[in-house]
Amino acid sequence: MKKDNSEREMTVNFIFYPGLKNELKKRIKSLLEESKTFSPPNNKEAAPVKAIVSPHAGWAHCGQIMASAYSLVEKRDIETIVILSRVHREPGKAVFLPQFTSYATPLGDLQVDRKLLTKLAESGKIFKFDNIPHVEEHSIEVQLPFIKYLWPDAKILPILTGKSSVSLTNKLADSLSAVLNNKLEKTLFVVSSSSSSYNTEEETREETDRFISLLNNSDQWESLPDMLNEGEIGACSADCLLAVLKVFNNKILIDMLDMQYGQNSEPGKKRVCFGAFSLREGEE
Repeated sequence: MKKDNSEREMTVNFIFYPGLKNELKKRIKSLLEESKTFSPPNNKEAAPVKAIVSPHAGWAHCGQIMASAYSLVEKRDIETIVILSRVHREPGKAVFLPQFTSYATPLGDLQVDRKLLTKLAESGKIFKFDNIPHVEEHSIEVQLPFIKYLWPDAKILPILTGKSSVSLTNKLADSLSAVLNNKLEKTLFVVSSSSSSYNTEEETREETDRFISLLNNSDQWESLPDMLNEGEIGACSADCLLAVLKVFNNKILIDMLDMQYGQNSEPGKKRVCFGAFSLREGEE
């Protein structure tokens, strides 16, 4: 691995989220305070949340949805945060890891856990050190201000997946399990993903319902990567979600926290569903 003691600079600050420190802190505080309180189904006591699914877009469109996920885990004692998303531009058949040592936010830098990242890279041939996908991709960056605000001393593992497959997802899950085996208690997984993206509101709602139906049926989780590649679902990081589920041996309950339908600001662009989900321990 080529050493690169550099920082991944911000690319969508002032566009997707407030770029000034004080304004950003006030915005995050307000979003967290306004988040809905989650109540477990059937009035059961909620089991520990191990991962969240948070959408990625401009905060004007999905900031409140993102906050509903982060507010659920803000009191957790976290040392390591694994942030996973899919490459949106010409994904190759690999899992892309950054050579950066830190990621910039208006609230200060977040340090990359180079030791864990190196172990991850050494665990399988699917991993490729490449800064370019990380520079071009916004989906991890938009999560970072919440992470820096809530866990300023935590280290991050930014991971971008390329063209998904069940085989690649299995290998990613196996590697994460091996590397984080004794650290899971203080690890949070953040899957950065929108829930659907289609041309019309009706198509978007139908696809979102299909995605939620899949999440509610653990027997179908294995099909998530193939359905993503075949265009049957539009949840862009569904393969990352499956990898996290496999880290916990599928012994996970998925709860929808909040959801909102929006439309990209540019004329003719697709409609998007922004959803937030939690992944907590247990089986029904």
